[in-house]
Amino acid sequence: MAESDDFWNFYWEMRLQTLQNLGKRAAILAASRLIQRLSAQQPEQRVRLLELGCGEAQIVGALVEGHNQVRGIGQSCGVDYLHSSILTCRKDYPGMRFVEGDFTDPALLAGLGQFEMVLLVNALHEVFTAGFSQALGEIDVPAAKHRVEQSLAGAVERLTPGGWVVLFDGLEMPGDLRRELRIRFLSVQARAHFKMFAREYHPFRITYRETEDPFCVMLSQRDFTRYITKSIFLGKALWRTERLESYQYFNETEFCAAFARAGLEIRDLSTLTVDQDKWQRTVELETPAAAFPIEHIMILAQKAS
Repeated sequence: MAESDDFWNFYWEMRLQTLQNLGKRAAILAASRLIQRLSAQQPEQRVRLLELGCGEAQIVGALVEGHNQVRGIGQSCGVDYLHSSILTCRKDYPGMRFVEGDFTDPALLAGLGQFEMVLLVNALHEVFTAGFSQALGEIDVPAAKHRVEQSLAGAVERLTPGGWVVLFDGLEMPGDLRRELRIRFLSVQARAHFKMFAREYHPFRITYRETEDPFCVMLSQRDFTRYITKSIFLGKALWRTERLESYQYFNETEFCAAFARAGLEIRDLSTLTVDQDKWQRTVELETPAAAFPIEHIMILAQKAS
């Protein structure tokens, strides 16, 4: 109903006005709309949420508090491997269940129970990043992608029949990631930050070629995507952790195939880019027909009943 939509729009506008992470905002709004729909269709149905990689519970905590009248939602659960995060969760949301541990561990997952909705918000790219190979000196991509699929399959096992996965994460570009691009830095600072990125980024070795123009370099599509999506963190405190993670792992086609193999039917898929204005103030793409990457993907998918 229109009144209900107006109420929730106002509620989340007020509740999330201090949340700067636009990805988390998008995930909360999408999950909230799904909870509303499920509870409206079957008021007696339980809606229990499981967030894997919950951090400090900004997402699952907000959803449980916002929908506290929905049957079963108080039985929701968050999982994270950081002890400090779990302590914060338990302090901020004392009525909820939080489990400290690695959600890629099948034994841990098996002990959690069943849920109507699993939230994977900026979680699986950390699983991919954990596929770093000391022997290769960078992420072992085939092995890391396999690990992501195993984690997705484990999450699906926690769903009741007809349950939902809400995923929000980074998106890899389609096509040949080795394609070479020419980029121009628009300031001395941008050029210096790029050198910092190439030197300190950990998941992959970043290679580039200097050109006759000191403000231009040549680099692969793969490395450009990682540079430009991390550029907003360069020179800031968050770079210390952001430099350790690859936000991209699957392109859209790979996401669709992985979800199908996990027994999920995608009901809604959307993409989102929030930082392109900042990127365009940092660099210019000089390669004809080259484009800035799409930053995020969001998928709502349902398990068979």
